[in-house]
Amino acid sequence: MTQVEGAGEDWIEASVAARFPRIEIRATGGAAPPTEDEGPNDPTGAGKGSSSSGASKRRRRYERALSRLRILQLVMGFAMLLSATSGGYLLATDGSLWHLAISHAIGLTVIVVLDIALGLMNLAGSKRVYLATMACALLGVALQLGDITTAPQYDMTMPYFARYLFGLAAFDAQLVLQGFVLVLGVFGRGYAQSLAVRRQEGKELGFSRRNFVRRMAEFGALIGVGVVLGSIKLPPPPPPGSSTSSSSRGARPSGPSLPAGAIANTNDIQPGAYLTFEYPRGFPDILFMRGDGTLAAYSLLCTHVCCELTFEQGSGIRFFCPCHGSEYDSHGNVVRGPAYLPLPSVTLNVDASGNIFPTGTVGTTPC
Repeated sequence: MTQVEGAGEDWIEASVAARFPRIEIRATGGAAPPTEDEGPNDPTGAGKGSSSSGASKRRRRYERALSRLRILQLVMGFAMLLSATSGGYLLATDGSLWHLAISHAIGLTVIVVLDIALGLMNLAGSKRVYLATMACALLGVALQLGDITTAPQYDMTMPYFARYLFGLAAFDAQLVLQGFVLVLGVFGRGYAQSLAVRRQEGKELGFSRRNFVRRMAEFGALIGVGVVLGSIKLPPPPPPGSSTSSSSRGARPSGPSLPAGAIANTNDIQPGAYLTFEYPRGFPDILFMRGDGTLAAYSLLCTHVCCELTFEQGSGIRFFCPCHGSEYDSHGNVVRGPAYLPLPSVTLNVDASGNIFPTGTVGTTPC
């Protein structure tokens, strides 16, 4: 009986121990350290390994953004230098910029200088010009397209002036290159933002909307100063052979002898003589007498881009465009391009007293 009771007690104790495991209490009142089966206190198993892995990933992202931004800056630098080359070619070959639109020439000169400076700094890897390059490119595109709206200032229609500008390969190349730089800048925006979170790179990049607007305003002010200075008009020198100081050369006679609207009297003009006048007002023209005694009058605005023509006399009067080199003969026909339209002629009416009145124009002109 005693053996049976002892076996029963052992069975009860084993069952209780299995269902309610003993918890050891330290003297300090804390729980016992976990067993090997319970594992470490960090249930994720990360610890220092996880922290090191995160830092490594951030470092790789930083190096990738830095490398991609460097490549973008190299491409942007070359594009800016090519844009400056296109602008320089326009300044060197398009005479209308200096004869007809000096303010545009000054503005383009400033843009070319900025393109060169920013292009070289991008090639050198200066991150501080990344945002400035985008601002300069956007301003360049806006100014080039804005040129079209100035057509009325030069007595041209906007559609004609737009066709003329987009027909210039250098103008198109500069516009495309500036737009390309702007697209690259927007494409690299994510890389710049990734670098901007670091103190050193962020300070150098200065990548913010406020700084972008500030650079736009600075460049715009610089170009504006150049345009204002270029808009100061100086009295132009008289074209060759167009002096009106000698009446024998066709100086416009003064005095009350001419009725209103008359530009000359046949008695005042001899074969080989000429005079200049405006018809309509603000549009320069020339009146001259041919060797056979007939009168002729033509516009003095080139039919290419409306530059004012110079002229000279020899066996017959000839007209020259100082902007692009077009030439016309004494009948207004094109002798040399790029102009392809003849000069418009001014119709004349001579009354019984010999007074000469302009009555209209015949011909096509963009002016």
